[in-house]
Amino acid sequence: MLSDLWLLISGILVFLGLVTSHGLLLVVGSLVILVWAATRVWDRLAFRRVTYQRTLSRRRAFVGDTLDYTVSLSNDKFLPLIWVEMRDAFPEGLALPGARLRGSGVELVNQHSISASLLPYQRASWKYSLKCEARGLYRIGPVRLRSGDIFGFSSSEISPPQVAELLVYPRVVDLRRLLLPASHPLGDAKGRQPIHHDPARFLALRDYHPADPMKHIDWKATARRSRLQTKVFEPVVSLNVLIALNAATSEHCWEGINRRLFERAVVIAASAAKYVAEQKCTFGLVSNAVAMYSGRWISVPFGRSPDQLALVMEALATAGPYVVTSLVEVLRAERSSLPPGATVVLVTAVVTPSLAQEMAEIRAKGYQVVLLFAGDGAPGQTVPGVATYHAGQALQGLEEHEPVLA
Repeated sequence: MLSDLWLLISGILVFLGLVTSHGLLLVVGSLVILVWAATRVWDRLAFRRVTYQRTLSRRRAFVGDTLDYTVSLSNDKFLPLIWVEMRDAFPEGLALPGARLRGSGVELVNQHSISASLLPYQRASWKYSLKCEARGLYRIGPVRLRSGDIFGFSSSEISPPQVAELLVYPRVVDLRRLLLPASHPLGDAKGRQPIHHDPARFLALRDYHPADPMKHIDWKATARRSRLQTKVFEPVVSLNVLIALNAATSEHCWEGINRRLFERAVVIAASAAKYVAEQKCTFGLVSNAVAMYSGRWISVPFGRSPDQLALVMEALATAGPYVVTSLVEVLRAERSSLPPGATVVLVTAVVTPSLAQEMAEIRAKGYQVVLLFAGDGAPGQTVPGVATYHAGQALQGLEEHEPVLA
C-alpha cells in the first residue's frame, strides 16, 4: 500500500496546483490520490465473496492408494481478482504429482502453491491425483490467500481456518505369508482353560463331583434330593486376543527410535488385527506409542463388532514413534481387563529383560503368549513356552519383491 507520506505529498501537489494554477501539479496530485483511493477499495473488497474449497474423494485410505484431490476458487462479485496466490499447508507423506510443492521451513510441512487470476463471477478448479505414501492422520491446510490491486502497489491476504483431514491406514499383509503356520498363525487357541462356563446360561443339575467348584452347588436342590447337587452351565468357547505393540526399538530410551523398525512393527500389528478379525475373535489393542494429537498411550478395548477392526486400524494409523512409558507398565495396567484364557500377541522389535520377565509372568497366570518379532535379527531374550516368529525378517523379504504391500 502507498505510504501516508505519498498521500501527504500528493495533497501538497494538489494544493500548490490550485494556488499557482499549475495544471500539471494538479493532475499529478489528483492521480496519486485516485490511485491511493482505488487501492484502498481494492484491498477492502478483494476477498469479499471469494470462496476457497478443497475436496477429497475419500477420507479413509490405505498406503499406496490414490485419491482424487480438487482445489476450487470462486469469485462471486463484480470486482475481478487480477492476481491471487494460494499457499496451502500440505504434509509430507502425501504426494501430489504435477503440483508445486515447496518447503515452508516447518518440519514435515510443505506449501502447495497455485497462482491464478479470476474474472468477475468466475470459478476455477484444479484437479490432482493424491497418492498416500505413508500411514498417518494428515491435516491439509489452513490456506493463505493473497491478492493485490490492479496497479501492483498493495496486497492483502486472508487465511480461512478450515482444514481437510485424511486418515491413512497402515499396510496389511497376510500373516500366513510371514512364515507362520497356516492353520493357527497365532498359536493354539486352547490355553489352560479353553472352555469357559457362562454362569448366566444355566443348563441342568447333576450329582456333585469332588472336582466341581463349591460355588456351583445348588443348596436348595441338595436339600430336596438329600445329596449334593451342582449346577451345569452351557460351555462357551471364545478366543480373546490382545495385540500389544511395543513402540520402543531399543533397550534404552536415550537410544532413540528406529523409524524403519517401528513402521515394520505397525505393519505386523495391523496384519495380526486383520487376521484375528477374519477369525471372528474378540480382540483389542494396547501400545506404549503416543497417539497423534494426544499425550496418552494407545488402548482399544476388547470387542468383536464389525467396527472393531476399523477402530484398531485407526489407532495404528495415528500411532506416533514416541514412547510415553515402557510396554511392561502398559501391560500391567491393562492386565486386569484380560479375559480368562486370552492370547497376548506381542509385536516388538526388541525384547528387553524386563519385557521377557513380563511375558513369563503373563504366561504363568494362565494366558497364552505369542511373540511376533519385528527386528532384523533374533530376539535377545527368549521365554520358555512362548511361541516366537521372526516376522520382521519375513516382512523384509516380502518388501524386497513387493514395494507396496496392501
